[in-house]
Amino acid sequence: MAQRSLEITVVSAKGLKKVKHLSRMDVYVTASISGDQPTEQKTPVDKDGGTSPKWNHSMKFKIDETLAQTNMHLFTIIFKIKCDRTLRGDREIGEVHVAVKELLDNASDDNSPKYVTYPVRNPSGKQKGELNFIFKFGDKIGTGATAAAFPHVHAATASYVYPPPQNTAVPAYPLVGYQPPVQGGGGYGYPAQGMYPPPPQQPPAGYPPVGPGYGYPPVV
Repeated sequence: MAQRSLEITVVSAKGLKKVKHLSRMDVYVTASISGDQPTEQKTPVDKDGGTSPKWNHSMKFKIDETLAQTNMHLFTIIFKIKCDRTLRGDREIGEVHVAVKELLDNASDDNSPKYVTYPVRNPSGKQKGELNFIFKFGDKIGTGATAAAFPHVHAATASYVYPPPQNTAVPAYPLVGYQPPVQGGGGYGYPAQGMYPPPPQQPPAGYPPVGPGYGYPPVV
């Protein structure tokens, strides 16, 4: 997933449909990603521009570039141009829909700001007027750098680079087929030479057997 910031400066509109005839229209613009209310941002109200208002107002969004490239309809900037009215509620003048993929495809190679103009369509679907804005993408952010610094380890294939902790539990029973060496011994399961005295040698036939003490007289 590659996320990028998107900065849009709503500059102006021109030739909008007049929806307020007794006085000059007070016009503003809202912008959101695919109509998602939490992402909606709003320009100030221009009380003097009438059908050709000006704002020069910047908005910032964060988009998933990978999803925007593959799902044009899910990642669309929706501009709604409205007339501010106190008594009967705001009235919509027109809308502009711009796919984020289209902006990505037309972005400058050096990510410099780019000025564009799009037609405005009124609620009946007819084209009336135009909207001018500047867009600029920021550098890619998100999981790329993080993944390089902290690679994902799969449990099935992971191997330890460092030895396990010293407090690792020791099995209560030895492994099958393995006999631990006798402490101080010289081999597996056999005592080292010299650990025990050799068995007594029995005298030749006709002599009494050697008693306890292996041939040495008892201590008096």
